[in-house]
Amino acid sequence: MKCRTAWFLMIAGLFSSNPAMADFELKAPDGRRVLLKDDNTWAYVDNKEVPTDDKKKAEGELVLLLDRRIERDNSCRFRVQLANKMPYEVQNLVLHYSAYRANGVLYDTVSSGRAFGSLKPGDIQAREFEFHGLPCRDIARVQVVGGDRCAMGELHRWLDQAEHKGQCLAKVRVADSELVRFDT
Repeated sequence: MKCRTAWFLMIAGLFSSNPAMADFELKAPDGRRVLLKDDNTWAYVDNKEVPTDDKKKAEGELVLLLDRRIERDNSCRFRVQLANKMPYEVQNLVLHYSAYRANGVLYDTVSSGRAFGSLKPGDIQAREFEFHGLPCRDIARVQVVGGDRCAMGELHRWLDQAEHKGQCLAKVRVADSELVRFDT
């Protein structure tokens, strides 16, 4: 009986008392931290600006398109086009490309031998690269890699590589290709 009475008193206390609330923090869908206060108000915790869709659109992007595949004896040559949809010139960008077999094994990583350079807003440049010793029919996937050394906008070759790793390649959107799976 004592146990039942104690249980009843505890439940009644929970419903009759005004529980003390405390401020707590959560992350909004856009990534910003929000403080929900016990007085039913809220505020952003830090004032870091999160890019809006309009800001992202203003920044633009680089679009990489794989548009040609050429079978050559026991090799496969590809051509890519890079379109500059940024509001500034791409002074230098070197990309590398990895070929994978159908079983997921990396065959080789190559570059075109030439950087994309002096690519002004609205311009398109093409580069070719080749995987020697691997016919096109044996390539299941081409992955864009590297790109850590670039000169465009605020990014330049002399930045601390460890701190800025991946930022150049992050500006590149790899378009789907009907020729082969093509991604980053």
